[in-house]
Amino acid sequence: MEKNSLTPILKVIRFFGVLALMIGWLTIIASISLNPWFSITRNALSDLGAVDVKYNFVFNYGLGAASIFAIVYSFYLLARLSGKLTALASSLFLLGAIHLLLIALFPEGTYPHLFVSLEFFILMGVSILILGVAFLMTPWKRGLGVTFTLMSVLGFLMAASIPWPSIGALEVFAISLITVWAILMVIYRPED
Repeated sequence: MEKNSLTPILKVIRFFGVLALMIGWLTIIASISLNPWFSITRNALSDLGAVDVKYNFVFNYGLGAASIFAIVYSFYLLARLSGKLTALASSLFLLGAIHLLLIALFPEGTYPHLFVSLEFFILMGVSILILGVAFLMTPWKRGLGVTFTLMSVLGFLMAASIPWPSIGALEVFAISLITVWAILMVIYRPED
């Protein structure tokens, strides 16, 4: 298939990163509304999908759906961004998206949950960092490079140094940074 014939598909897939995050946020909001016991200052978001929680399927299926869009978006990044560092960043983003799917498949209360959840956030942060460094090397992408690099470095520093009231609060912070990144990727179209 010629590259030109993929253009309409790529124009749609370009928004899948933001769409994945919208699904993720809606999933979190819906799950919290179905579980009034949940507190952002005491719980982890994964508590909403735990094995013994009522309506856990809302959280787990929602994350599963979000991960599918994120996985497709990672292939968009691999196809559209050029350079070795951007390929590495896109590959790490793909691994992070697969870990999001694993969070849905192995909810809290199953053995690998803690590992896949932690690895998801680390992979996404490192992916944004490496993409930022790659963009620093291209003059017209330098602004995004500075933004992504600072977002990632400050995000990791704040995650490690702030006494967060709960894992859930830290997760909301991290997801917010990923959301800002995805929106900037759509607005500034660094793949062009």
